[in-house]
Amino acid sequence: MRRALVLTVAAILAITACTVTLSSLARADNEFDVSVASGIVTVTTHPGWHINKEYPWRLTIGDAKLDKSKFRLEETSAKVDAPKGAGKLKGAVCSKEQCYTFEKEVTIQ
Repeated sequence: MRRALVLTVAAILAITACTVTLSSLARADNEFDVSVASGIVTVTTHPGWHINKEYPWRLTIGDAKLDKSKFRLEETSAKVDAPKGAGKLKGAVCSKEQCYTFEKEVTIQ
């Protein structure tokens, strides 16, 4: 009986974790653009959206971990100078009604 309860709780926790992960990965798709040019990664929001300056922005490329303090956060754009390589950009954009977090793969050449 106790083993069945433990397995049931573990299954519920696993399902909840998957749901949270899936929903956070598929959030922002058409609210912004990401571009890379001359070693600078730029996020530009679409009309009606703005950069969430409170979010802990991060760019990780290999061993380089650039946090929010390295970003130039403006109303409709976020920029960061980046080393060469492939990595992951994390940020957030907002409209008047909602905010979305995102993760994007980027390659700086």
